[in-house]
Amino acid sequence: MRLLILALLFVSPLCFSKTVVVIQSYHAEYKWDSDYIRAIQSTLGQKHEITFLELDTKRLPKPQWSHKVESIRKSVAELQPDIAILGDDNAFSLMAKHLVDNEIPVVFFGVNGTRVQHPALDHPLVTGILERPFFAQSIRHLRKVLQNRDRFLILMDDSITMRNAVNDYFGDARQAQLYGSHLDIVLTNDKDTWLSAVDNAHTQYDAVIVGTHHTIRDAENNYVAPGELINQAYYRSQIPIFSFWDISIGKEQGVGGFTVSAYQEGLTAARLASLILNGVNPDRVPQIKSLSGHYVYSKSGMQHWNIELSPLIASQSNFVE
Repeated sequence: MRLLILALLFVSPLCFSKTVVVIQSYHAEYKWDSDYIRAIQSTLGQKHEITFLELDTKRLPKPQWSHKVESIRKSVAELQPDIAILGDDNAFSLMAKHLVDNEIPVVFFGVNGTRVQHPALDHPLVTGILERPFFAQSIRHLRKVLQNRDRFLILMDDSITMRNAVNDYFGDARQAQLYGSHLDIVLTNDKDTWLSAVDNAHTQYDAVIVGTHHTIRDAENNYVAPGELINQAYYRSQIPIFSFWDISIGKEQGVGGFTVSAYQEGLTAARLASLILNGVNPDRVPQIKSLSGHYVYSKSGMQHWNIELSPLIASQSNFVE
């Protein structure tokens, strides 16, 4: 069945125009969201009516989330969508049960949470893509890119998303060995701690690999924009900074890596939604993990940290500048 579904993902939608609602955990100006919005629009936009609704949970204080949820519930009631696509954990945790209780099929993506945290994952009207960083593939790739590749610092925020991703792969361990390289895993929501780890990384490690860094706050509890943080890290780090996500790679950011793609996640979710819009029951569409990563590199970052790619890897990579 899984192979059949994967094959069907590449079949063009055949159904008549229907109503699709996409509920974002975050906001359209955030690069992760803007990339998957493009993918969903490109796949479903010519055939169906799509409405995008933002929970805006990165910028809104948590006490305000309930008011935003109520507003979106009213919008959904007015739209009466044929299907809902939910982007990331907050949208799923805040909206999935309400949607299936109203018999609206749900396709999710970007969800790192478990069935304990998200019981609605087991509902027959729910399917989608469980997002997981490519830990093993990333280390294997970097061992081909770097001459010094014995020790890596994996640096993340201490969000539910990152805790789930790390625990899913490493369990409770915060040190590990992969392909002969030693990994130390640090999760923190404190700006000073995060940047201090970057400052001192060269004394112990050959490279830093960042996960998400989107729930970090400063000493006054002010939210620190992810772009601002990775920009500071770029200038302060004496060793190259790679990333598990392509949204953290670019000019004055991370240099590259084998990454999860927001566009690919959105594309796969849209294709799963197409199956359901064509009449396939959601419980016949298996939930899957992120299907494929891609090599992404910043040319200016490569120059900054003196990184050279082999002709083979370069031919397989996307360059963001």
